[in-house]
Amino acid sequence: MHIQVKLLIFTTGWMVFRAVGSGLFLTLGAIGSERAASSDWTIAFLGDFVIGTTALFLAYRIWKKPSALLWGILLAWNAVGIFDLFGALSHSFSAPFSPFPEIGINEMSIRTILSLNTLIQFIALLLMFRPQVKAYFRV
Repeated sequence: MHIQVKLLIFTTGWMVFRAVGSGLFLTLGAIGSERAASSDWTIAFLGDFVIGTTALFLAYRIWKKPSALLWGILLAWNAVGIFDLFGALSHSFSAPFSPFPEIGINEMSIRTILSLNTLIQFIALLLMFRPQVKAYFRV
C-alpha cells in the first residue's frame, strides 16, 4: 500500500473526531445544559456528526475494499465535509460561543479546530487525485 493511500486512510479516519465533538455539543443542547451552544449551531453540529460517524466506516473500506465507486463516494464525502467546515467556520464569526473556557476552549480554539479539520479534509481531497491513489482505487 502506497504512503499516499495510508495518509488518505488517516485523514479520513481523523474526521471521527468531528462526531465526538459535535456529539458532545448536541447532547449538551438536548439536555438543556448551560454549556450548550445556541440553537444556531445545530445544523453545523449535525453535519459534523454525520461526517464523523461515517469516517471510520469509509477508512475501513479504503483499507479493505477499494473500488472506483468508493473513490466517487469519498470524493463527494470530502466535498460535503469541506463545505460543512467552511460553513461552520464562517458561522463561528456570526454566532460565536465559548463552551469550556476553563480548559481553554473558546471562540479562538473553536476556529483553530475548524481550520485544522478543513486543512486535513482538503489534504484528503488532494490525495484522491494523486496517480498512486487513483490506481489503488482502479479509477
